[in-house]
Amino acid sequence: MKNLLIKFTFFACLFMSTGAVNAQSVADFRVKNAYNEADRTMMLDILRANLYQDYKQEFIFQVNHFLVSGGYAWFMGNAERKDGRQIRVRDYDDCCHVEALFTKRGNKWYLETSGAFSSDIWYMGLSYKYPRAPRAIFDRVSLMR
Repeated sequence: MKNLLIKFTFFACLFMSTGAVNAQSVADFRVKNAYNEADRTMMLDILRANLYQDYKQEFIFQVNHFLVSGGYAWFMGNAERKDGRQIRVRDYDDCCHVEALFTKRGNKWYLETSGAFSSDIWYMGLSYKYPRAPRAIFDRVSLMR
């Protein structure tokens, strides 16, 4: 009986530790550091290039939310022009917020979807549109249906 209890305890501990190993950790990329610099810079440069195509202006970002997990990253921030001038937007745009979902394939990040200066909350329920993305990376609006 004692031997059976020891085996049960061993397997229970093994099972619980396996779950912890398989759980995805969430990294916060709001602030650049030595650990995240390469990936963070790659993603923000991709977003910058995408915005340049639409607005013909160079941007820097004030990062408000940038969580990464399981090959997905969710970014929310404010754009500012690199030269310090006022951003030129269309009449119907709501300056200056930007949101973006990135995916990682191999060692490269790709812009999955993004929105800039939108007057609506285009990303509401985004976590349901991308069910493989860890829910832990999203803000509460992205999680709403």
